[in-house]
Amino acid sequence: MESVPISDRRNLSRRQFLAGSTVAAWTALQLGACGPTERPDRAAAVQTVLGPVAPQRLGATLMHEHAPTVDWSELYATPAAPLDSLRERMLTETSGMLNAFHRSLSAEDGPGAIVECTPIRVGRYPQLLVDLARRARVHIIASTGFWCEALAPQHPWAIRLGIEPDGAARMADLFAREISEGMEDPHGGRGERFTTIRAGAIKIGTSALMRPSEKAVHIAAAMASRQTGCPVTTHTTNGGGLEQARLLLESGADPGRVIIGHQGHMDDGRNAEAGDYHLEIARLGCYLQFDRVGAGNYDCDKQARLIHNLVAAGFERQILVSHDHVPYFYRAFSAETKDSHGWRENRADFTIVTTKLAASLEQLGVSHDQIRTILVENPGRVLAF
Repeated sequence: MESVPISDRRNLSRRQFLAGSTVAAWTALQLGACGPTERPDRAAAVQTVLGPVAPQRLGATLMHEHAPTVDWSELYATPAAPLDSLRERMLTETSGMLNAFHRSLSAEDGPGAIVECTPIRVGRYPQLLVDLARRARVHIIASTGFWCEALAPQHPWAIRLGIEPDGAARMADLFAREISEGMEDPHGGRGERFTTIRAGAIKIGTSALMRPSEKAVHIAAAMASRQTGCPVTTHTTNGGGLEQARLLLESGADPGRVIIGHQGHMDDGRNAEAGDYHLEIARLGCYLQFDRVGAGNYDCDKQARLIHNLVAAGFERQILVSHDHVPYFYRAFSAETKDSHGWRENRADFTIVTTKLAASLEQLGVSHDQIRTILVENPGRVLAF
């Protein structure tokens, strides 16, 4: 799928912010083969698992969720979790949770949408997402990409591509194919079969300190985003967001396509509330995503304070929100307590953002229109390409 420009992107020069580096030189060679994306004069659309949707038809959008499942098995070189015995239950329970989110919205802000941020081979089942979207009253946008964080290894497929001479380019081709044609079918060998169900976001991530293999994934994501116009959304681990943003921009990504995620606690690696750090990222032109709202160190009042600071500084059009909920999580290879069949089940509340966070923002003086910009307008803008 070719892409079109977003009319109100910030025209910021990356050279204002980024110094040259050895990565930049290598990246330039990789990007040279891609060339600039040709963008015909047509309306931008959001790519949901049921097909393209006009951005104004999304409504309030939770920008980082996992529904119905995450499964880390392949990260540990073990077979994927058994799914068939719980499939119907997963669909019934998760659609109920998402429909509760839909019911929390006004008619003006409906029907609602989620970005399903489970990337390649960690419990992402394209047909399962389609079946869920047919039961739920909200739109579902799926993700391509390879993810990593401090708590788990990177997928062996990503590691292998990350160390091969042309690996970043091949990884970018994989991401672009999943966006333009359809996501890989995880029931076969890696890359053997593909569906016709398209991804609408590129999900990547890093540990607190970015590893070389994680850099390769970021470079690939920037290449694929430049080629398709698809946005990149990131996982951070108590820091690293500014490093991610700089590398993505240095590697050719449009800042208006970059979403730095998991903001809201220890984002500079030192301070619980890193407001100045958020401003640095915002000044690059990237989005900041507060997507663990209501969890542990990410309580609503604290998230509201950090969001209010950005609104007060004039960056309300670069803020996104979500919960990072996982209704069904498989980690039977670990020592954690688990439910039947090796799955851990969570009764996720997808309404915290639209009820409790919105109320906390209002108490701080954030207006209804500003909250609507964050919940409705910003997601529609960044997801459309």
